[in-house]
Amino acid sequence: MNTKQVKESVKNAVLAGLGVVSIAQKEAAKVYGNVSKEANKLYGNLLKEGQSLEKKSKKSVDELTKKTEGKLNNIKTLASKQFSKIESVFEGKVESALNKLDIPTAEDLKGLTKRVDTLIKEIKKIEKKAA
Repeated sequence: MNTKQVKESVKNAVLAGLGVVSIAQKEAAKVYGNVSKEANKLYGNLLKEGQSLEKKSKKSVDELTKKTEGKLNNIKTLASKQFSKIESVFEGKVESALNKLDIPTAEDLKGLTKRVDTLIKEIKKIEKKAA
């Protein structure tokens, strides 16, 4: 091989290498563009799916909260009724015990207070007449 042929071979090898680089760049750009489009599409799908799941989850949580609040209100009402019953029974037992011990009730004391007030007024009237 002579010098001219060697130069030509080297030149062709360099040109082939440059061709490979050029084609690789073009293909990489295509692949990147396709991957980028697919990635954006996938990202959009993920967002939609996440939003849908969020709505479903929120709806489920809201329904569960309403059911729980309803049950809690029922329990409060039942507990209040039971407490009132217990309170009535307790008051009856205490009143019965006080009656057995002959201890006056609040109503008895109010009645006595009114009678004493009336007696005091009558005494004052009598004292004024006597004076």
